[in-house]
Amino acid sequence: MNEHLGSTDDSFYSIIISPSTLSHLILLLCNTVLIYTLMSYEISYFGINGSALFLSLAIVYLFTAIIIPWKYSDFLFKINENGDGVFTRKYFNQALISLIPILIITSLMFIIITEIFERKSINYFMSSLFIILSIGQGLSLVFGSKIFVEKSKTRKRSKNSKYDILIRLIILLGIFTPLIWWFGYGAENVSESTIIVHMLWIFFLLIISIIGYLVDKYTSNIREELGNRGKIGDLLMMILVFSSSWHILSAWRRNPWLVDSVDGLMFIEEGFLMILTIFLAVTSMIKRGGKDGINIFGGQSAIFWGISFGYLYAGSISSLTVLSEQLTESSLLQTTAVGHLITAIVILTILPFSIMKIQHNEEEE
Repeated sequence: MNEHLGSTDDSFYSIIISPSTLSHLILLLCNTVLIYTLMSYEISYFGINGSALFLSLAIVYLFTAIIIPWKYSDFLFKINENGDGVFTRKYFNQALISLIPILIITSLMFIIITEIFERKSINYFMSSLFIILSIGQGLSLVFGSKIFVEKSKTRKRSKNSKYDILIRLIILLGIFTPLIWWFGYGAENVSESTIIVHMLWIFFLLIISIIGYLVDKYTSNIREELGNRGKIGDLLMMILVFSSSWHILSAWRRNPWLVDSVDGLMFIEEGFLMILTIFLAVTSMIKRGGKDGINIFGGQSAIFWGISFGYLYAGSISSLTVLSEQLTESSLLQTTAVGHLITAIVILTILPFSIMKIQHNEEEE
């Protein structure tokens, strides 16, 4: 047990990019693009039932995450590359073999789901998951960010003077002002937009400024109590304020006054957030699993939990896209906007508690 705990901190990157599970991560990315394309154009039976396919893959990988610590599971789902590298014919053949059990079980699960449930019901179910997954995304961003900032060796006290708060607000506005020009104005001439558009974006900057100021003031005592770990508290606060502001920006630019349909950048953004969430969720589970000795959440299991989450997230977005044709573009915009707002609220709600946990970890050391 102690050996496992000792290796936990050094195993983040080795587990995430491990050749033994790399084929499953590549399959996630390829399947997401392929199934989404099939669903968008209703190509073949799998395109029409894409939501059921995403759900089947998510369930199968959830099941795999649970059984992967078992003795013989490595033989079924993982690759033993023996240090030969991933760019070899041997590795390629083993990667294909490791995916066969997943494909067989997924096919059976897909048949069961499509036989029991109506396609419309599956689409609505997967679409509704976006709101729930938004909560999970917020939790992943907070705890994943906390893990990475704690790796810092910095031993400095928190800075909470009026000058320091002002500097942090200027940095926040300095980051989001060009983002507004890019996402809000389409990187075009600002003068060509209406006064309503200008007022909406000024109001957005005012909102994130108020949030940044209030969070800074509210957590100042908590960060000061961290002693020489206070600087890490400052860094975590800034990262999470930036993350929540990003999600508020994502919700804000879906305002019907600003846009009337979904654009390609929005789907690229959702894809990026999916990958980031998986990465942070996996690192959080590796850390927690190693600390608590819970095998089904730590180690290689975390990869499969993250992949399962990825299929659910991708499936929910894809299902929302399909449903938008049956509903309206504004319905899709409103649903994704609510999801981003929920994520921002989750981040801001647990932000103070995550900073407090830095202090607890220091006491344990």
